[in-house]
Amino acid sequence: MTSPRTAAGRHVRARSRARRAVAVVATTVAGAVVVAGAAGAAVVAHLDGNITSVEVDSVLGDDRPEAAPTTAGETGPLNILLMGSDDRSQLREGGRAFGGDIGGGGSDTTILVHLSGDRQRAVAVSIPRDSMVQVPACGDPRGEGRVRLAMFNSALAEGGPACAIETVEKNTSVRIDHFAVVDFDGFQDVVDALGGVEVCLPEAVQDPKSHLDLPAGVSRVSGEQALAYVRARYNVPGTEGSDIGRIGRQQQFLSSVVQEVTSAQILLRPDRLVRFLDAATASLTTDPGLDSIGDLTRLAQSASGLRPDDVSFVTVPFEAYAPDPNRLQWAPEADELWDSIREDAPLPGSPEAEAAADPAPEPAPLTVSPGSITVEVYNGTGEGGRAGEAQADLQLQGFTVPVAGNAEPDAPAGVRVSYPTGEEDAAETVAAAFPGANVVEDPTLQGRVVVTLGPGAPDVVEVPNRLGDQPLPDRSEPATAIEARSASEDICAS
Repeated sequence: MTSPRTAAGRHVRARSRARRAVAVVATTVAGAVVVAGAAGAAVVAHLDGNITSVEVDSVLGDDRPEAAPTTAGETGPLNILLMGSDDRSQLREGGRAFGGDIGGGGSDTTILVHLSGDRQRAVAVSIPRDSMVQVPACGDPRGEGRVRLAMFNSALAEGGPACAIETVEKNTSVRIDHFAVVDFDGFQDVVDALGGVEVCLPEAVQDPKSHLDLPAGVSRVSGEQALAYVRARYNVPGTEGSDIGRIGRQQQFLSSVVQEVTSAQILLRPDRLVRFLDAATASLTTDPGLDSIGDLTRLAQSASGLRPDDVSFVTVPFEAYAPDPNRLQWAPEADELWDSIREDAPLPGSPEAEAAADPAPEPAPLTVSPGSITVEVYNGTGEGGRAGEAQADLQLQGFTVPVAGNAEPDAPAGVRVSYPTGEEDAAETVAAAFPGANVVEDPTLQGRVVVTLGPGAPDVVEVPNRLGDQPLPDRSEPATAIEARSASEDICAS
């Protein structure tokens, strides 16, 4: 099974797995600015005291990925790892990740939040907990340098936040700058402090396992109902017992929470905002760089220009894990996602990524018409039919192509355009149909240009001085795209 809409050409629909962890942290940051400016020193001190702080840098050591590059004048990109845990005991000093013997603690979700260096966009990347990845032997001196293939969520459960950070860094080469762990015991208090949160269901749901009982349409749920809403795996349309099936519903919930906490009803009511932040901060464990309202305020202020449309929620592209149908593995498209985060670039396939791509150089003027050039095409790509496709595409543009066959073994990579002495201008017209072609003179040729397609050869493109106007067939595969949901979307949107 691939992630939805993954097919030949691979258009990846990567939906959010946004859960309770990111909801609590994101909304805490959003409210921190208001409290820091409006609340008294005693309130701020109380909220600071709620947050548990744990230092992990000494455990992680120096063998870590490089930080993303920073452009002059920018604040610099930030990567924050948000984790959910149902057992806070492992997060205190003395937990296994910090040299003690305490393990345990279920990891319900892990989300990597990337803030771009110019603070013009943010991406929250959810990592499916059942992903099979390489997990280091964190905190175990006997296992130094050893890794094992295991479910991703085992890292936090067995080694605490330091191990989860190390696992992310080893599998993605993305440097983690900060972390925050949310204690789910406080989740209901957070929702209740907001006065409830609106959710939307396409059909009425009655799930005896999670005790979720809601009508179709929009409902305002309390903390207890909200917990059932995000946990329900059965008797909910589109879920069918799957953890992945809950992703869309959890994304809707996050959008609703963010909209709730940034609404006037909260921001203009200091009493309600303080109650919310009191519950939220009591559920947080962070690194020392995020362990105060002041730290959260500075982070929020640096991203104050972000609009909901600038915030995207995606899930690591995944596919079936053949040895076990109950597990997943990251799909090849995940590499492109991690590349974009490492390079502080827009999501692959997004309009921003396309706009940022280097424009194609202006082609050199062509002086010889395709109608006066004879071309032979030979296929050495190892892919059947490539010579015939190129022949047809060249003929549509006016070239005479009487021969299309197989090349000699070991054809060089890319495209080679060979031309007779004195026919360089004709060769340039042919080469314009093959971006990046290597043009070489061959004195043994007479009256024809020879095209050799090697491994990695591109498809034929239109030449500027082509004849005829019939369009070339589109033989390219669709570009990989990470389809994201913005924070501003209607909670009832699927």
